[in-house]
Amino acid sequence: KYGAYHWKQYADGSKYKTHAERVREWVKEKNVLDIGAGDGLITSLLGATGIEYEPEGVRLAKEKGVNVIQGDAYHLPFPDASFEACTMIDVLEHFDDPVAALKEARRVAPILYVNTPPKKDDGTLTDKFHVQEWSPQGLVNLVESVGYKHDGGVLVYPKEKMMYARFI
Repeated sequence: KYGAYHWKQYADGSKYKTHAERVREWVKEKNVLDIGAGDGLITSLLGATGIEYEPEGVRLAKEKGVNVIQGDAYHLPFPDASFEACTMIDVLEHFDDPVAALKEARRVAPILYVNTPPKKDDGTLTDKFHVQEWSPQGLVNLVESVGYKHDGGVLVYPKEKMMYARFI
């Protein structure tokens, strides 16, 4: 519906550009799988391989020359330990079964980077398209439940309504 809007926001220097640059500086590994790649902007910045469920996202990413394949996070089409790291940037909150997606990420990579909005104090969702959200500790508990270990603090940016956490 909106086309490759992340690319437009990035070019316009919006707050999305700040977020995308933060992710690019944060992820140090070279062989990365970007789960939920969307239109491929962050996938491109990372030089990663992307996987996206929505065919339109894959089409838009390919138009930009980004390596994004169609597939879902519950059945990643890669052998065990195929990647150094996985990213789930602005995607975990959209999954009906985040545990299944996290188990698949764990299967293909020993390191995971997650970005998601923090849960509101009153428990209401920050976006109508989100299935669920977590507090910083709730996010740690969820991801650790599949075998990852939290690697430091959860960075929370209240103004941007974003939190970032790395797991090993």
